[in-house]
Amino acid sequence: MRWPVFPGLQPLAFWLALLATAAHGHDGDINLDGALDVADLLWGLQGLQGSRTLLPEEQCHADVAPLVAGVPEPDELFNSGDLAVLLRMLFENLRFGTPGNQFNIGDSIGEGEAAYGVIGEPYHEVVWSTGYDGGDDVNSLNERFEKSAADDYYENNSDRDGIFNLADSGAVMADFVSQAQGVVAAATLMPSGEAGMVTVFLGSNDVCAPSNLEMTDPGVFEAQFRAGLDELAGSDLTRTAQIHVSGLPAIYWLWNAKRDNLLCRWIIWPFVPCENLLDGSRDDCASDISREDPDMIYPGDGSNCVRRKQFHAAIRDIYNPALRRVVEEYRESGKLPNIRYTDIFDVRFYSEHVNDDDCFHPSEAGHARLAENEWTRTHWGHPAAACTP
Repeated sequence: MRWPVFPGLQPLAFWLALLATAAHGHDGDINLDGALDVADLLWGLQGLQGSRTLLPEEQCHADVAPLVAGVPEPDELFNSGDLAVLLRMLFENLRFGTPGNQFNIGDSIGEGEAAYGVIGEPYHEVVWSTGYDGGDDVNSLNERFEKSAADDYYENNSDRDGIFNLADSGAVMADFVSQAQGVVAAATLMPSGEAGMVTVFLGSNDVCAPSNLEMTDPGVFEAQFRAGLDELAGSDLTRTAQIHVSGLPAIYWLWNAKRDNLLCRWIIWPFVPCENLLDGSRDDCASDISREDPDMIYPGDGSNCVRRKQFHAAIRDIYNPALRRVVEEYRESGKLPNIRYTDIFDVRFYSEHVNDDDCFHPSEAGHARLAENEWTRTHWGHPAAACTP
């Protein structure tokens, strides 16, 4: 086979051809064959050289630059920068293939608490990560892996859930260590003898507090996060697992979603332990524009509105950046070479995404929204359907 003329890439392209890997539903699939592999790189090279005329749809799939937080973000241009990103995506696919199994570390969200409306009741089958109910509206990560790699993926189900889902309602970052230890112990039960993937979604109970001053101290929060990662890094059973760390969501939108519901405001929220968001639940923002813009304090915003926006800002400016920074450190140092951070702070929750009984935890629709956004921000799931030439 004769490689197209592109100085310095022929040997690398040959090596990648031997190790090409599928990436179903992933952008970068220039030749539209359902796989992200060296053929797409070659088509892109030929398209830029003029030896191949790419159709508009093919060019759209080739438009993957720039790379933001590990996810290709189309910029409506197809040029050499896209090839550089495509090359990195190929390497990432080699490094991050479909995992052999998946463990869940988390809090009440990881337990699917109240997803079907019963206060305090866990619904593990609906959870965004390890959920296993094929009849619900949640296309969990677990279900997606099972569909794409049924022969190689040891999926979670009702019989195995006690092994795979380590989440505990009420858990805070201090509980990361014990849950990580649980994953290490459970990994010995896997057919592969090791953990393939671990999702980590902790921190909501650290920021929810009686007041903003009583949030978990940021320094302590980071130290506890590191301690949990060290447990995973310290075992051969988890060190090379794909560690998916989710940032905290914009919890502000949970209040906004149910703020007009009198049952939530007067009966339920006084008993929900997130007073720094929910106390004084009546909207006292200066205007609808102000309420819809939690990133800015407007003249005339009332004290409750200001407090909620400060709560929002703390997650945005302190806690999530700490998670991202530490994840990047552990990845770059090689302590956890396959760890990734996924930012979901821009995901907004509306009334249908919040259950109607405790007015706070994600509903089935909320877990579906989480699953979709967590998935599409990984290297596996950047949606090809988003390509619109």
